[in-house]
Amino acid sequence: MKRAFLSLLFTLCLAIPAWSTDFYVSPNGDDSADGLTEKTAWRTIKAVNQSKSIQPGDRVLFESGGIWRTGRGPSLRPHSGEEGKPVTYTSYGKGEKPTIYGSVSASNENDWVQTAPNIWGTRETKRQTLGKNEIPLTNWWLHTEHGAKCKLTTARGEDGQILLTLKTAETGTAPNHIQLWGSGPTNENLKEHFVLKFRARATVPFAMPAFTIMQAGFPYYTKCSGGLGSHQITTEWQDFEAPFTLLETDCGDELRWHLNLGQMPANCELEIQPGEIFEVKVDDALDLAVDVGNIIFDHGNFTKYHRCGIKKWSLDALKAPGDYFYDAASHRVFLYWPENPAKTCKSIELAMRRHVVDHSCIHDVVIDGLGIAYGAAHGFGGTKPVRYVIRNCDIYYIGGAHQFTTENGRPVRFGNGIEFWGSATDCLVEKCRLWEVYDAALTNQGRGNENDPSNEVRITYRENEIWNSEYSFEYWNSGGVTSDILFEKNVCRDAGFGWAHGQRPDPNGAHMMFYSNRAETTNFVVRDNVFTNSTEVCIRLFNDWSASYRMEGNQYSMPDGKPVVRFLQEFYTMDQMNEAREKYGIQ
Repeated sequence: MKRAFLSLLFTLCLAIPAWSTDFYVSPNGDDSADGLTEKTAWRTIKAVNQSKSIQPGDRVLFESGGIWRTGRGPSLRPHSGEEGKPVTYTSYGKGEKPTIYGSVSASNENDWVQTAPNIWGTRETKRQTLGKNEIPLTNWWLHTEHGAKCKLTTARGEDGQILLTLKTAETGTAPNHIQLWGSGPTNENLKEHFVLKFRARATVPFAMPAFTIMQAGFPYYTKCSGGLGSHQITTEWQDFEAPFTLLETDCGDELRWHLNLGQMPANCELEIQPGEIFEVKVDDALDLAVDVGNIIFDHGNFTKYHRCGIKKWSLDALKAPGDYFYDAASHRVFLYWPENPAKTCKSIELAMRRHVVDHSCIHDVVIDGLGIAYGAAHGFGGTKPVRYVIRNCDIYYIGGAHQFTTENGRPVRFGNGIEFWGSATDCLVEKCRLWEVYDAALTNQGRGNENDPSNEVRITYRENEIWNSEYSFEYWNSGGVTSDILFEKNVCRDAGFGWAHGQRPDPNGAHMMFYSNRAETTNFVVRDNVFTNSTEVCIRLFNDWSASYRMEGNQYSMPDGKPVVRFLQEFYTMDQMNEAREKYGIQ
């Protein structure tokens, strides 16, 4: 194992070609410039993502002290290098780490409008309907999985428009278990904002999710979103308007309409008649097209009420200062506050449901010395990265976005600091600082199967400092191979003491959260770490796979009488650690 990790470090960290090119990015730059000098720096993340000039071995340098935002634009999508010639994202100049915010600022008084006593909403978006947009709505098909049963038939209505009829015999247990897909537009005929008009009715009333437009193939980026809200479908025909916002500019060429219907009621017949599409002009920087998963007041230093917003799920639920509701239909946030919030706070950051850095399918990349903050999905997120280093980064106030709602109506939120989802190979996270994360500061996890296994191989986390996250490290793998995972010399403290703990439906702080592991697992090592203080335990196990991991040389510190280890409903205090060591190999 030692030889494998040394080889990884040599490949990723030492091979920087002398002929590499530096590209500069500055908040005062110009995207029409060449990016080759400090005076001709680019300005935006979009310019970096879309550059055709960045080649293996090159560096992308962000100006120290600079701030960039991805809240209403694309995530940072690193360019891949070649083995031995990574593309490096780092900084230049003196000052604080250059930082990428996954948020929209609402820090000015004119960003807020009083809508009721003590209720303040972000200002309404001004929309002007322009001409029709000829986007195809003709070819549709259905995908089902996990036992869901649904049938799709298409016909022409009296007006000649397509009529889609879906009949469910058995519903799904997750939104993606029934998926409606349709031939989509091209990148060329998509506008930044447009509205889809459609009619719908169902034999059983339910809340139908919003349409999206997605990249046709893996990793299925969402190109355009109709919001994360839902349309209340009844037994009578209703007319709907779904506003779309262009989220990504660099997806693949082939696009598809997409609608998740996995939680449509069983024995239900749904009829949808797509109508016309109109281009819309939107004149507002506060058009919040995706869920606002957190609000951070004065960079987390506000103490009068709460440092972060308290997310609620209806406007009527706003009862106390700091309570807020994201309204997907209007793309607005409503906040309970005694006066204009921007009078009280110097800074108000609306964290948006996007990864700040999306590392899906990249390879041979080094990210060194950046700040990643205020994103409501993952700080770093994505699947299948290969030969990838994240070093010396600060990752904070991450997560909290709405992921899905369970069958019994409970909303589920999510968000990790650094997540390797599904397969990942030869990845290194070192010397980073992570704090105030909704779920896990660090994690590799996946839901694999025979056709698409989750293979997590040679991933190292070392010498990182973690505090005030619900979990310091989370691991689970439901299918595939897990091998050569090393978690060493990390300092982890105060698990479960973060901003989100009191808002969670499942508050259960733990430094090492090992959910059920069903993967073929070898050489999983946790050694020489410091685990100090947690709201519940230091280590939590959901099944016994102690034959596949090795824990050694770790230091544990918990207040007197509090448990250190939990296995299902068994708890072990410091006085009982010998028993835990014997049963589960925890050293």
